[in-house]
Amino acid sequence: MSNPVVRLFRLLRLSAVVLVTALLAQWPISAAGADERADFKAAFELASAQYQVALKTLETRGREETAAEVSRLREAFHAVMEHFDANQSALGLDPDYAGTLMQLDVSIVGVLLVIDFGSREAARDALAPIGQSLAELGARAALRERLK
Repeated sequence: MSNPVVRLFRLLRLSAVVLVTALLAQWPISAAGADERADFKAAFELASAQYQVALKTLETRGREETAAEVSRLREAFHAVMEHFDANQSALGLDPDYAGTLMQLDVSIVGVLLVIDFGSREAARDALAPIGQSLAELGARAALRERLK
């Protein structure tokens, strides 16, 4: 039988993802290209939520759990990259946005390597810039959305 703390953590993580998904599903979509932008924004929000889960796991759990959550972060971030690749023209973001997305993906891989080395402090230091980058990329996309 699994540990009650582990079950509670999994329930909280699932609840957070469901809440974010439910909130994102209620956004109205009205203009041409809005579907693509909304999908991109939803994928970005899910990746940001998963980043928060990975950060909390780093602070409260062990190496395996943290690596699993960072792997989930990478999967969520791949959804962002897929939405961007499929809809670059509809999103209308600046030309270096794709390169920045790729750099962020490489940074996530770097975090996984640092976690394998076993240093919580180094993993925290490697994970922190990813949160900043997610926020900056989201802000750039939101600014572009307001300009349309």
